[in-house]
Amino acid sequence: MTESATSTDHGHEVPSYDDINTPVILLVGVISALVTLLTIMFVQGLCYHWQNNYLEKRTNEVENLPAVVQINQQKEELAGNDKIVSIDDAMKKVVATYGKPSSE
Repeated sequence: MTESATSTDHGHEVPSYDDINTPVILLVGVISALVTLLTIMFVQGLCYHWQNNYLEKRTNEVENLPAVVQINQQKEELAGNDKIVSIDDAMKKVVATYGKPSSE
């Protein structure tokens, strides 16, 4: 009794749709892996781009507004607004009043 490659032990033939097409499955698996890898890389790059844009915007903004307001008030005081004498004028007055005469 001779058996062909498409028959079973009981003499029934195996249908061709039961065979696994290994090259096609391997090709689909490789393409799927590449598409998945490229998608992951694209999304990761997009996230890094968004994060860098957020950090750039954040560094250009004033983070601690009350401190900036206080610093600006102090700068105005040093410049000599209203009844306050500027620091340069005050230093000149002190040197003129208490400084040693240079003609000794």
